[in-house]
Amino acid sequence: MLPKLVIFDCDGVLVDTEAIANERLSAFLTELGLPLSRDECRRQFQGKMIEDVCRHVADLLGRPFDPSMPAHVRRTIEDAVAVDVKPVPGVIDLVHRVAASGASFCVASSGSIPKMHSTLGPVGLLPLMRDVLFSAQDTGRGKPHPDIFLTAAAAMGHRCEDAVVIEDSLSGVQAGVAAGARVLGYAGDPFTDAGALSDAGAEIVHRMEDVHDLIGLA
Repeated sequence: MLPKLVIFDCDGVLVDTEAIANERLSAFLTELGLPLSRDECRRQFQGKMIEDVCRHVADLLGRPFDPSMPAHVRRTIEDAVAVDVKPVPGVIDLVHRVAASGASFCVASSGSIPKMHSTLGPVGLLPLMRDVLFSAQDTGRGKPHPDIFLTAAAAMGHRCEDAVVIEDSLSGVQAGVAAGARVLGYAGDPFTDAGALSDAGAEIVHRMEDVHDLIGLA
């Protein structure tokens, strides 16, 4: 049955930015004296708000949290991902089919609204999604807390229980499940731990084309 609302994560679900973003984050942390590889950064921080990442980094470094760090990290990553962003394979067709179906849809991301503009614009999705973008930075608590999904669903006029969330990160899956939504875990990236997403409560999909039948698209 077609859900009343489809909620897309942004990075890793709509746009393929995770490798670029974590490469830049790795370089930044190495300069700070915390030499984490790109894959280590992704494993520890994927799906989380920059503010939460920076607080964790401060703890690892044994330093007080610097309130200016999140803005600096955000600018660094946004500049990097905007240069060579690509859509996740199959997602453009999926979004257009959801839109044509009459179901409501929106984006709920840990990233900022300006970052979503800078990544969704080049892949052609911004005109369709400009007015339905929600950032965890505006909810107070990031994923794995459910706040962003509860906020987005309410703003769209629906309950999370009537929504399908599409996520690629463990923290995102945990947030969607905690919100009461049905969660599809996209594991098309070889880096993704499909087992962890499944254990957290997601139904695993390896291709965006697999979503069509699962959510009742004709």
